[in-house]
Amino acid sequence: MKEVDARLLIDLLLDHRSAVHSLGQHFLHDESVLNEAISLCTDANEPLVEGSHVIEIGPGPGCLTLHLLRTGTKVSGIEIEEEAVKHLERNFKEEILDGKFSIQHGDALKVNWPKSSHIVANIPYQISSPLIEKISRLSKSERPRCIVLLVQLEFAEKLSMQGGPDSIGSLGLTTGLDWDVTLGSVVPPHCFVPSPKVHSRLVRLTPRIDAPPDDFNRKLHRIVVRHVFEHRRRKVRSRLKEVPKRIQRVQGWYKSKWKSAIRSLEENPPMDFDARPDEISSQAWIQLIDELEQFDADFE
Repeated sequence: MKEVDARLLIDLLLDHRSAVHSLGQHFLHDESVLNEAISLCTDANEPLVEGSHVIEIGPGPGCLTLHLLRTGTKVSGIEIEEEAVKHLERNFKEEILDGKFSIQHGDALKVNWPKSSHIVANIPYQISSPLIEKISRLSKSERPRCIVLLVQLEFAEKLSMQGGPDSIGSLGLTTGLDWDVTLGSVVPPHCFVPSPKVHSRLVRLTPRIDAPPDDFNRKLHRIVVRHVFEHRRRKVRSRLKEVPKRIQRVQGWYKSKWKSAIRSLEENPPMDFDARPDEISSQAWIQLIDELEQFDADFE
């Protein structure tokens, strides 16, 4: 593969069929961005080396795959589109035979992922949220040491909560419980074939060393934060007085207990209940959940 580059791999795939619009296929060909995806791992002190194992979600023509393999790492690709699987098998025969590259034909949101040290991928925009949710639910033992994703610019800002007040929300707060999010370069449309209508951005996720303990109720946190941010212009107090639609999905919680807990907390609130959701710190949301968990309806 020494003389192969990203543009050639894209052309070889497009010779067999056009990009599949319904799958959100936009193939990255810019070498500097492909290289940055790898260097972001190095910058986090988690370089890709022999002995590393990377999951690549949606390798498509294999542009990023090529760069990953050149580091000496083992790559496990998960690809939903059959023609792309055949293309990868044709063009990475040697790496497959050597055990350095494997391809799983399937939907990355549904199949089981192998245990890996890294995830590096240019993912379709439409699976960004469910993919991050799947990553957020990985147990500590399954968690990669470094994740680098190329996502839509607006999504990157919401994930990192670094795009102003409107970027602060349930996505960033939920992800931020267990992951530090770092932004990489903005990637313009002309770096892809075909070109998307929006800009993209690299993001890196690394496990937080100060994450809440395992027994922290992450499910309750997720439901409460989503509930409050559904109407982000309203005060926190008014949203908390309304019972979250999915509260009964959290073990031990039900409508009457929620109402009692909020009445109790109003006497000594753990945050400014008269603020709007985006004015509340990440730590204050954690404190709210801790205090809700301590509430005992039997001793009200």
